[in-house]
Amino acid sequence: MGNPHVAIFPLSGAMGHLLPLVQFVKQLCSLHGFSITLIISKWRWTSQQPAVLQLLASSGLDIRFKEIPDVIVDEDEADMKIETLISKFVLKAKPHIEDALQSLHSSSPISAFVTDFFCTDLLNVGAKLNLPTYLFFSASASLLSFMMHLPTLVSEIEVSFKDADFDVEVPGLPPIPARDLPTPIQDRSKSAFKWFVYHSSRFKEASGILINTFAELEEEAIKALSTPATPPIYPIGPLLLPESDTPDESSCLKWLDEQPPSSVLFVSFGSAGVLSREQITDLAIGLEASGHRFLWVLRGYKSGDSSSLETDISQLLPEGFESRTWDRGLVLLNWAPQVPILSHPCTGGFLSHCGWNSTLESVCHGVPMITWPLFAEQAMNKVILVKQIKVAIDLKMDQKGFVKREEVERAVRKLMEGEEGRMARKKMKELKEKAKMAVMEGGSTIKATARVAADLSASTINVM
Repeated sequence: MGNPHVAIFPLSGAMGHLLPLVQFVKQLCSLHGFSITLIISKWRWTSQQPAVLQLLASSGLDIRFKEIPDVIVDEDEADMKIETLISKFVLKAKPHIEDALQSLHSSSPISAFVTDFFCTDLLNVGAKLNLPTYLFFSASASLLSFMMHLPTLVSEIEVSFKDADFDVEVPGLPPIPARDLPTPIQDRSKSAFKWFVYHSSRFKEASGILINTFAELEEEAIKALSTPATPPIYPIGPLLLPESDTPDESSCLKWLDEQPPSSVLFVSFGSAGVLSREQITDLAIGLEASGHRFLWVLRGYKSGDSSSLETDISQLLPEGFESRTWDRGLVLLNWAPQVPILSHPCTGGFLSHCGWNSTLESVCHGVPMITWPLFAEQAMNKVILVKQIKVAIDLKMDQKGFVKREEVERAVRKLMEGEEGRMARKKMKELKEKAKMAVMEGGSTIKATARVAADLSASTINVM
């Protein structure tokens, strides 16, 4: 018998979902001798996806690619959200994915199929082909616990979460204010709500769920998920890009080299996070008033529902800001090498949008956080980080999500010089060590990955 062969359909148009899956694929091949075929669609590709897959293709591992035909998704709603777009895309792509699986199986039998957690309609394909189908969950175990519980919540709570003024109780999580629940489910009248609930309701049909977390980070949520009603779960994270795969930006790292240890606040809202001009101004003035050093990645500005990328930093910042803060602040346009910055000894805090990949990077490098969620499940991550894991300082926002300059100053001082910040830093250092142990021989992640490998290779199937 040859190596076990697993087919994977990644959500390749979403980098936050694709990058951790790529790391998992590399582990399956290099540590457990798997043969992997990635079924690829070029839907919603940017310039980044080809580069990521090219790195994978040149890795020397047993990884092949099978491209499916292009599909066109009708955007028949004026304000169609990404959850709806993805779900409609999967429905259109489903016959092509089924054909690809049958073709692959006829030449090299497949033992299992893995796909993204927003692709639950592909569970039908797996069932039709008698193929064990696993979901790859690129977010937290806390979000998974919430989604497993969501259909029950929706049947019990009749109002939209955006109109609810109470906390929601979910096994394994602290009480979550209804307005801090994921943005797609805030409004019951939207199609994104219906799709989000639909996918949640189908998770129980999976052969197993692979989660980008590690056991010691989310003990309570993982315990809550370990029930007969939930498919087997595998905490196989943190699945992060190695530093060697991260481009260097020597100018900002050289600037960091010149700062005192743990003195710099890194400010970044991820690859999709943009603020309004008014919010940029208040953030800038708050950072300046705090008196602390900062390295800020600034991505244009938001105006209404659209975003504009600016090519001149001085056009985005308050007048005189750069000249007043030149000795302790650096502002970069659009992009910075996040992992090398977080791993740098002079970085002492991270003002973050609380995306899950950024959160894991912060944890793995022991950097405490200030929470500034923007969309998706980021506000829920904030609650977990502040109330349950206790490694972050909460930023208070008004009803419209605006953060005033005085609040920025307060949170920065609290994290960088206050007792609460000291405690968050201590807890983060402990979690950093636990993350290291998890991926060492005998660690929880290594054991979970070995269980996945054993289960993925266990099946011999016959395509109908």
